Amino acid sequence: MATPPDHSACVDDRRLGSAYVYLLGQYLGDGMVSRVPRNVWRLRIFTDRAYPAIIAACKAAINEVCGRPAGQMQRPIWQCDEIYSDWKHWICLFPQHGPGRKHLREITLQAWQWRLIECFPEEFVKGLVHSDGSRVTNNVRNRLGVSYSYPRYFFSNRSDEIRALFIKGCDLLGVEARHNNRYSVSVARRHSVAILDEFIGPKR
Repeated sequence: MATPPDHSACVDDRRLGSAYVYLLGQYLGDGMVSRVPRNVWRLRIFTDRAYPAIIAACKAAINEVCGRPAGQMQRPIWQCDEIYSDWKHWICLFPQHGPGRKHLREITLQAWQWRLIECFPEEFVKGLVHSDGSRVTNNVRNRLGVSYSYPRYFFSNRSDEIRALFIKGCDLLGVEARHNNRYSVSVARRHSVAILDEFIGPKR
């Protein structure tokens, strides 16, 4: 595992805020950091090309954090687009980087990352949902045969730690989130869905 340099200067000098917190959620869901030549690191976020607004939000967050435009390329084999940015400080800002898939290793956040999440919990939860979440309409029929529908959010990730981070982010917002199966967390209570709808809503 690469040893990241001291991140303190990046945190102080770059004045990280809501854009970084959103990007952290995206990274934890479908992102990675890899080394490229000249001691530079590449942040790679994989997104579904069916949601151009999410792609635009991801690229805008990268631009705000590092001060330069993000690139974009198609990945036909994976049926997604890769949003990428080369910068020597990505390894500082995402110390969760390590070899192998995230769900096969421990994922913990630094104290400074938690302080930022506590300031911008909406952006953290939004980034996670935009990467590995969905908003669906549940259609059900009760025992009397009456049909009705209601909106519901899901967040799916194979990492126990990342699912726990989603639940903690929801807790900060007063949103009730519970596991509905081994790898998925559901938000179904009307009040909780209404809170998420205020800043997330259907993916587009």
